[in-house]
Amino acid sequence: MSSISLNSLSGTSSGYSTPASSVPTKSTRASSVADSTIAFVFDIDGVLVRSKEALPGATESLQLLQQRNIPFIFLTNGGGSTEKDHVAVLAKRLNIPSLHERQFVQSHSPFHELVPELTNKNILVLGGTGSSIRDVAAAYGFKQVVTSADLIKTFGEHVYPFLEMEKDHHEEHGREIESRFRMPDGRVQISAILVWSSPRSWGLDYQVVMDLLLSEKGIFGTVSSKNGDASLHNRGYLQDGQPMVYFSNPDQNWATAYHLPRVAQGSWRLGLQGIWDAHTGNADISSVIRSFGKPSKATYIYGEQVLQKWNREINGEDAPVISTVYMVGDNPASDIAGANAFESGYGSDWKSILVESGVHVAGTKPAYLPDHTVGTVKEAVDLVRKPRASRHDDQPESSKDLEKRMSANPLNQALWVESKS
Repeated sequence: MSSISLNSLSGTSSGYSTPASSVPTKSTRASSVADSTIAFVFDIDGVLVRSKEALPGATESLQLLQQRNIPFIFLTNGGGSTEKDHVAVLAKRLNIPSLHERQFVQSHSPFHELVPELTNKNILVLGGTGSSIRDVAAAYGFKQVVTSADLIKTFGEHVYPFLEMEKDHHEEHGREIESRFRMPDGRVQISAILVWSSPRSWGLDYQVVMDLLLSEKGIFGTVSSKNGDASLHNRGYLQDGQPMVYFSNPDQNWATAYHLPRVAQGSWRLGLQGIWDAHTGNADISSVIRSFGKPSKATYIYGEQVLQKWNREINGEDAPVISTVYMVGDNPASDIAGANAFESGYGSDWKSILVESGVHVAGTKPAYLPDHTVGTVKEAVDLVRKPRASRHDDQPESSKDLEKRMSANPLNQALWVESKS
């Protein structure tokens, strides 16, 4: 994965910047057909698949882009497995074996950038079932991974008093934390909390996260003496080396096989905020919260870098400049809002296309207005590559026809580069 500074991703600096010499101007980009291309960024659930089944037209649309060497990546707020495993599942569902993990950006992909700082420190990981998230974190390179079940196994079931329906699960998957990962007195210090997917044991996870945010220096089972001290900033809350909390997905709900949206990680975060506010009298929690996932700027920065690398991989180091990027998604609050607000570090124009095959209900006005609204992903790709009264798909387009279509294209003169093969 690309190297991006942690400060840039977390929003604590001015953000990503590209050397001026590498940012093409619009006049440069539009100078010829040969040196420009378009690109796509696709959400997955509700756009390409739903309930583990490919949506109509999804496979054909991606295969067409592959045939013409049009770069595209996947940018999803899903997660819970490695990029390699996740793209393998998607490839099977779409029946496109050639999809690659280097095209895949999921909600927690930016966590790769946290590894150098945290690889030899204890991190608490939340989300997933069994040992799935522990395994994903280890695959990313984190060496000291702790789960909520591990805390139960290490410190006893009284850590959380309502385990009746979960006790067997924690017994099976929890591990006693090794002595080499503990302090000399046997206590456990947590340096960061990473939420990889929607927590499965909401009550337990709320409890242990609150314990850590109120602790002394992230040492589990302690309480900071600074909490509530009116003489200190933020009345002493979060002034004692407590761990950062990294969220990977702000979505409050998502589309499933059920006919109504279901709550997701973003809803869990809102619950944590409510518990924190009630317990601390609305002390500011923002200093320890970092959020990735759409529509965050950090995730779009990361995704654009992956897209640029993929363009060079399939088209060579002299790959055509990406003039326009089309974000195709079903969630106005994440896909559309993120694309509309994003300012490219490479000089590309980002356009948003809302499909009505997922979260967004057809016929309703979205909270964030897209550049275009269509029914399906096939309609989205067709909208870009040709006007409504178009040539047949199997007829190659001449340069003259392409130039004529560019001037009439409804999406700001999108450039379509045919493959040389």
